[in-house]
Amino acid sequence: MQAWKLGCKGLTVYVTGSRQKVVLETHATAKAKEATSTPAVAAEPAPLATQPPLIPESKKPRPRALQGLTYQVQTPLGKSYLTINQGADGEPFELFISTTKAGTETFAVSEAIGRLVSYILRLSSTVPPRERLSEVARQLEGIGGGRSMGFGPNRVRSLPDALGRALYDFLSDTDGATEPLEISSNLGYTNGAQPAAGQMKFELHGDLCPECGHASVIQEEGCAKCYSCGHSEC
Repeated sequence: MQAWKLGCKGLTVYVTGSRQKVVLETHATAKAKEATSTPAVAAEPAPLATQPPLIPESKKPRPRALQGLTYQVQTPLGKSYLTINQGADGEPFELFISTTKAGTETFAVSEAIGRLVSYILRLSSTVPPRERLSEVARQLEGIGGGRSMGFGPNRVRSLPDALGRALYDFLSDTDGATEPLEISSNLGYTNGAQPAAGQMKFELHGDLCPECGHASVIQEEGCAKCYSCGHSEC
C-alpha cells in the first residue's frame, strides 16, 4: 500500500536467505549464512608408502652368456625349435620358441609364449624354477586347437600342447630320471616309437587364417590365400 501511495511503478520483496545476495540483510543473518555455506576443509590423506617397482627388483638379471638345450618338435602349425637356457645353478632360466618365419601370426604367438615363460622363470620366488616350469608344462599340455596330428599317446593337439610336452622332456632329460627322448621325423617326441601306418602328416604349413583359424595361409602371386577355407586378402 505504501508503494502504491508513493506512486512506485514496481515492487520487489527480498526474503532473507532466499538468494545468495540480497539488498537488505542484517549482519547476524549474513554471518550465519557464511558459516553454513563455507565448506569444511577435509583433512589431507596421509601419503601412501611408496611401493617399490616390481620388475627391476624382482626380476633376475640376465648373465652375458648362458648354456641350454634346443629341442626340435613337430606341431600342427609346423616344425618348432624350443631353446631352454639354464643359469649357473643348473635351473631353467629362460625360454625361446621359434616357429615358421618371422612376421607371421604363428611366430608372434610363439614369441609371446616364450616371453611369458621366461618372465615366470626369472621372477624372484621361493618356488624353484623347475617347479614353475613343470606347472607351465602342465598348463600347456592338452590344449586343443583346430586340428591335431598323430594318434594315441603321440597325438599332438596344438602348438601349446607340443610345447608343454617338450618342456616335460627337458625336465626329464636334465633331471636324469629318464634317458633323452628320440626325435621322430614327423611326430616330435615319441620315445623312439615309429609312426604307425597311415599316420597323419601335414605337408602344408602357413600362417594362421583369420576366418577358419587353420595354419594354411600361403603367399602366392603377391596375395595371401587360405587353402582350407578359400579366404583371400586380395
